[in-house]
Amino acid sequence: MKNLPLWTDTVFAFFSLFLLSFCLLRFSLPAVGALALALFLSAGAATLLHLFLRRRRKKKGLDEDEREKVRRFAIHLALDSPAHNADLLAKSLNVLQRQENAGTYAEISDDTLQCGQQTAFLKFRFEAITADELCPVLRREGEKTFYAADFTEEAKKLAEAFNVKLQGAREVYKLVSESGCMPQTLLAPPEHKTSFKEKLSRRITRRAWRGYALSGTMLLLFSLVTVFPLYYIISGGILLAFSAFVRFFGKK
Repeated sequence: MKNLPLWTDTVFAFFSLFLLSFCLLRFSLPAVGALALALFLSAGAATLLHLFLRRRRKKKGLDEDEREKVRRFAIHLALDSPAHNADLLAKSLNVLQRQENAGTYAEISDDTLQCGQQTAFLKFRFEAITADELCPVLRREGEKTFYAADFTEEAKKLAEAFNVKLQGAREVYKLVSESGCMPQTLLAPPEHKTSFKEKLSRRITRRAWRGYALSGTMLLLFSLVTVFPLYYIISGGILLAFSAFVRFFGKK
């Protein structure tokens, strides 16, 4: 099931290319020849597309669904109070410690978490933590970990130089998820009214590809039985091409 989106993209590309190429080739070749050539061309192009998409998905690592969950969780941490965030992290760390039968547990101490000789600092907000904000942590003794939604490149370089472990939104999400302490309801900003520009932008989101694909497919099918098929082929081809563009390159 993990590769299901990849295969659906491949099947979509195959049938779109097959239908479009068959409708074009039938004017210059017999029906059987046009069908065979259309199958060959669409299968070859779909295979190349499958290999390209599989390689690109492997590079991404984190799938879109999990990426969206991490984003929502980061917003929740930024909106929640520091005390609640500290309690959530301490609870998550302790659950994992008990699972590993480790004897040292995390305790909340002022604005930090103490776990043996390790000190964990927390600062969740919408902006990335800068190098200047990381400087006070460097003066603390012992092993240090900093939990935040994100860090600037300068902060990452500084932390690496001073051996400070950084834990971003992805790592915090994984920690809380594996411990089973994920809040059932996440805090989120109030919904705002959708503007005309936002409504228009939805037309080029990836979810909108089905409507364009269905319209293009119907026009190409009509071109097989109509007296003047050129209009249907051009219109259907444009809609199918736009559907493929939206599906693979549209906004998430």
